Amino acid sequence: MQISLRDPAYTDRLAAFLRSLGQTVVVNGPDRVELVADDVELSRGEVQIYLRVWRVLYPEAEVDLGD
Repeated sequence: MQISLRDPAYTDRLAAFLRSLGQTVVVNGPDRVELVADDVELSRGEVQIYLRVWRVLYPEAEVDLGD
């Protein structure tokens, strides 16, 4: 699942945040993070919850959840 950031300065912070939640993350570019599902399929709803928390912590860091 791809996540795009409007400001690439937040890419590493987002990756670290998702890793702190136990997710496997690959940084695919200066403004792109990919969540990799391990044993259990990661649901889109779960990722949306993570991103809601992210938006509270970093309201200035806009993110878009891709397909």
